[in-house]
Amino acid sequence: MFGVSWPVAGSVVAGVANLAFLWYLWDFRDKPGARWFFAVILGQVVLCFSQAVAMLVFEPLWLRVALEMLFWLAGSVVVVGYLGFAAAYTGRGHLLRTPWFGAVALFGLGFDLLVVTNPWHHLVWQDFRLDPIFGAATVSYVHSPLIRFQYVGIVLVSVVGMALLLDTVLSFGPLYRKQAAAVALTPIPPVAAFTLWTFDLGPAPQLNLVPLMFLPHIALDTYALFRSDMFEFSPTTRRTGERAALDDLGSPIVVVDEKGRIVTLNAPAEAALGVEKQAALTERLVDYLGVADLDLAESDQTLSLRTDGVTTTYKLVTSPLRDVAGTHVGYTVLLQDVTEERRRKQRLTVLNRVLRHNLRNDLTVVQGYLDGAVDMVDDEEVEWMLSTAADETRGLVALGEKARTIEQTMGGDVTVREGVAMAALLGDVADRLGAEFPDGRITVDVPAGLELTTDPDVAAVVFANLLENGLEHDDGPDPHVTVSLAGVEDDETAVFTVSDDGPGIPAHEREVVDAGEETALAHGSGLGLWLVSWGVTALGGTVSFEPSEEDDTGAAGDDGTTVVVRLPGAEQVPAEQAEPASQASP
Repeated sequence: MFGVSWPVAGSVVAGVANLAFLWYLWDFRDKPGARWFFAVILGQVVLCFSQAVAMLVFEPLWLRVALEMLFWLAGSVVVVGYLGFAAAYTGRGHLLRTPWFGAVALFGLGFDLLVVTNPWHHLVWQDFRLDPIFGAATVSYVHSPLIRFQYVGIVLVSVVGMALLLDTVLSFGPLYRKQAAAVALTPIPPVAAFTLWTFDLGPAPQLNLVPLMFLPHIALDTYALFRSDMFEFSPTTRRTGERAALDDLGSPIVVVDEKGRIVTLNAPAEAALGVEKQAALTERLVDYLGVADLDLAESDQTLSLRTDGVTTTYKLVTSPLRDVAGTHVGYTVLLQDVTEERRRKQRLTVLNRVLRHNLRNDLTVVQGYLDGAVDMVDDEEVEWMLSTAADETRGLVALGEKARTIEQTMGGDVTVREGVAMAALLGDVADRLGAEFPDGRITVDVPAGLELTTDPDVAAVVFANLLENGLEHDDGPDPHVTVSLAGVEDDETAVFTVSDDGPGIPAHEREVVDAGEETALAHGSGLGLWLVSWGVTALGGTVSFEPSEEDDTGAAGDDGTTVVVRLPGAEQVPAEQAEPASQASP
């Protein structure tokens, strides 16, 4: 006895929709989670068509029983496949290799074996009989406690899968929100129908509507695939990238909760702390740092750890962690190895003190004796030799003074930023240098209203060295250096030029500074240009040289050099102050 009714038609439509979706999904089979998703849809195809055929079979009864078994077998594939897809798609593929997932799969397989062998033990159902409704060969049978237990397992697995997908919605924001949310909701319609059927609820408890509820299920899947690029932008990429960023970073990183207990750490952190990851989890970080207490809100801290007989100094860089609601949930702690940096700084400090202090004092004494000896001799050749030695000694003393300037002015990061009237600052620099070079002239051609948000000390050092360089290397009778404002660019960058009429800066001097390092075959004659380069860089600007044309030997011409300095933070000059205010020294 055969007939067609709406439950049969609905199951066929659902099966065809799933089959078409399965065919289209084949092209995405190599995407993260796609194979598990393929298994889910395949299980739904089998379930829908098996139920459609089953509702047409009124006899023989054994065939109807076999088709009912196929419903349970396909259902297990759908449930386990959905959990596998949720884990793989969200970048948690490692969960598929855990005992927990293995237990879920074994539970499903064990239940399937009981279903297939039910005619011999009747542990799954009893009193299997035809109970037609709406012209369909529906059946009724006594649902054993084992079916109820299976129902609980199906609901739990579905909830876990939904939680994994919804966590992606919350954690990763709009990039994966639509597709993850759509796929997370797909189990709700079939699970609702399965609930009614399992507990004999509704006006027709013998009617199993699970196949029909795969229609809204497949609609949500279709939306995720076609409208939200489900497999084009996979959460696996981001989650794997975040995990790799933690694991592959060479520096030790520890993640702790708000109470300072270790949540996770990477391999370098295990080595630095001398502990295995599993043993350290949930333990307090301070217990491995050898300190009584640690303020994780304070980012600039240093401590030393001794591992395998080697002492390493670390700088702790901490960052607070907040969830999507803005609640503080912990910290990331980066242990930055500063051992060599601190040792190098100590060595440089000692060397600088010896060279700058001791050597300068000794050279000052030598210079005094040389100047005195010049006045005491009558031999011109000896006097020339002593004068030359005195000049070289003065140069070394001046070099020591520049080293002191570097230590005092450039010893740390530039943190002072204030409004500076550049015309006044450059006027002070010009006055100071005018006293040192009475035969030279410095012209300041900068608007009185120009202000620069910068570090005044570093800015003064930069322009003082440029002006001094122009005066010092001009052998003419009237050394002249001009510093002027060429303009203010749209991004509030002030462009200054420092021009002299001397012999110009030799090419090899400029090349050394441009290259950023000195070698044995290419080195400058002093620290002045280095001070300019370091200072401008520290202020966030740039410096470039525009020399006069060079002759065939590479030597600078006699038309001087123009240095262009670009510094950020300028305020536009008001219209009433647009005319430059010139200032000359002496």
